[in-house]
Order: sequence, then structure tokens, then C-alpha cells
Amino acid sequence: MSFPVGSATIDTIKDGRDPGDFEGCLYSRPHFKINETDFLLDIKHTAGYRVKDGNRILIYPYKNADQESINLFLNGSVLGALLHQRAILPFHGSSFEYQGSGVIICGHSGTGKSAVTTAFCQNGGRFICDDITPVQINETRTTIMPIKTRTKLWDDSLQKLGIERGGLEKIRPMLNKFYLQEQEFCPNELQLTHLFILATHNKDEFAVNELTDIAKYNALRKQIYRKVYLQGMPETRKKYFKQLLQLAAKVRVTQVVRPQICDIYETMRVIETAINR
Repeated sequence: MSFPVGSATIDTIKDGRDPGDFEGCLYSRPHFKINETDFLLDIKHTAGYRVKDGNRILIYPYKNADQESINLFLNGSVLGALLHQRAILPFHGSSFEYQGSGVIICGHSGTGKSAVTTAFCQNGGRFICDDITPVQINETRTTIMPIKTRTKLWDDSLQKLGIERGGLEKIRPMLNKFYLQEQEFCPNELQLTHLFILATHNKDEFAVNELTDIAKYNALRKQIYRKVYLQGMPETRKKYFKQLLQLAAKVRVTQVVRPQICDIYETMRVIETAINR
């Protein structure tokens, strides 16, 4: 079982499904409960997960659940909860080092974050994180925390990027989405200089807009990974408010809206032009 944060303790409870009482719930949905230091998630037919104090994870697998699915949620929603408990701001984006600077590409699922990041890594970039990128922010520095999550790509993106599917591991048995093999990795904390927000539209051309002022702050806030968790974490939400203001003052934020059908490398070139502007 792989998990990108080595300081967390992970235990799998195979002889029972009951994670124990949940006291002091501040926010809940049908599949999770949360407060500042405790998080309970239930993924039907896969596993229950408990995250406590930012350093301990308990996994309660369902009978006959496949390990790939258990790992997928562990390295997604559960990782997000653990980072929130540590007040390490996680963005819903993939990141890479390019020309000595740290870059994050954020956006909703399906906009092409991972594919474009892979294209950069094929052309001189070095991989940092996929899908979840933690950022540490203080008065003097804004750095990407290199936790080395594994890149996940759909079958059609692999074809467009010229990557052979043979030998690649599926992220879940029922999905044609795969983990890439090892890429050149940037292991050191790196100054974040530019964050892109990638979206799609029905037009044929790209729209590129560098954001400023309150639009910049609001756009950054919307890119927080599993932002809904903060409904049950008011103290963490206050910390993030200050961090986002600091981030908005230091980092360029550019919105790139691409055609729904377009070449991955064309999107890469549009973003590259914005980086060098």
C-alpha cells in the first residue's frame, strides 16, 4: 500500500467495520463526518476511513473490496483530509518544475491537468504532484510540498501523448485510467511562481486571462482540494484565509479556457507562453 506522506501511521482493521464513536461532529454528509481533528469517510463496497490529528489513518475494508480502489481513495479524499488537519493548503491541481520555477495547473476533473503536466514533463519539466498539490505559505516563502502522488491518465490521453499502455497499472479494475511509470521527479520544496486554472468551453479558440485583486483571491479559494471539508473545520478555514491573501500577493494566477477538443501540446504551448510573459 503506497501513501505519499511518510510521517502518517496507517493501520488496516480487517476484523471489523465499526470505526467507533464520532464525537463533536461539526459538519456531515451522507458519506462523511468531520471536525478539526477527526474525519470519517465511508465509500460503499470499498472501505471506511478514519483520519485523526493529522497523523493517523485507519482503514476498514469492505469484504471483497479490491486493493486498487482502497488505495485510490486513500491517496485522494483521505490524503486531502490529512493535509487539512495539518493546515497545509492542498490545491486541486497537478504541479511541476519548469525553468527553475514551480507551476500548478488546477481545474475541475476532466479539464486536462494531468495530461498537460505530463506534456511539460516530456519537454524539460520535472514532475512534483498529481491532482493534489500541497502548498506551504508564510510571510517570506510560498513553496510546493513535493509529496510525489502518482500521475493518472485516461487511455485516450496516453495515446495523444504517445505513451504505450502496455504494463501500466489501472487505477481501478473497472476504469480505463492508468498510473504512469516513474517520471523525473523534483524532490525539493520549490518556490511557487505561477498557478493556472484550466477550463473548457465550446469555442474554437483559447481564452487566457491573468487575474488580479479580489478575482484572484476568489479563484484561488475555489481551487482548494475538498473545500467542502472546511465546513466542519472553522479554525482551519480561518488559517487558510490569511494564507490565501499572502499567496495572492506573491503568485501569478492565470485562467486558461481551452476548446473542449484540442491538442494537449497546443494547450501546453499556450500555458508556456503565459509562463514566459
